[in-house]
Amino acid sequence: MFGLFRKEAQSKLRVMGHDLEVISITRDGQILFTGESARRFPKDHFEGKIMEIAFLCKSGSPYFAYYTCTDYYFAVAAPGGSASFGGPLETEKFRSAVSQAIGAFLIKFLKDSLKIDASREIVSFSHNRVHTNVLAYVSSIGNWAPIQHNDTEDDETSERKVAAVDSGRIKLLDVIAVNEVSPSA
Repeated sequence: MFGLFRKEAQSKLRVMGHDLEVISITRDGQILFTGESARRFPKDHFEGKIMEIAFLCKSGSPYFAYYTCTDYYFAVAAPGGSASFGGPLETEKFRSAVSQAIGAFLIKFLKDSLKIDASREIVSFSHNRVHTNVLAYVSSIGNWAPIQHNDTEDDETSERKVAAVDSGRIKLLDVIAVNEVSPSA
């Protein structure tokens, strides 16, 4: 009863006037958190407008957080890139502010939901570029996973990777970030 009124970590955030949502958190190839929006996607949906942040730790593998932010995605994915988001300095300021806000969410989520105190364990973050992952439903694990997929791969690559994981030909660990940010090319 004492935990009845405890407030859960809020995965929908507003940073520098832009709405974003944390949609996935992973560590060591395990899905630790799946956001509300992701759970509402049809299971055949492939969400390519996600960004990745690695939270490096003193010991052990990093935590990876994935989020959506429509304003940011369309600004940096469009021709002209960061120029339409206020230029490189404003883009970097936004990325840092987002990483800090999501880091605070991550620490609260880990403490409240998994009883893990990562407040002194996380030492830095690395914000990846756009087009490095696609969120896809993996039926063999019954959850959504951020599948590595970059600009050099064709549009069906994520579907083939998910099918390979579902059939047991490859492990989920082979297609998601585990020790470092996802490759951009």
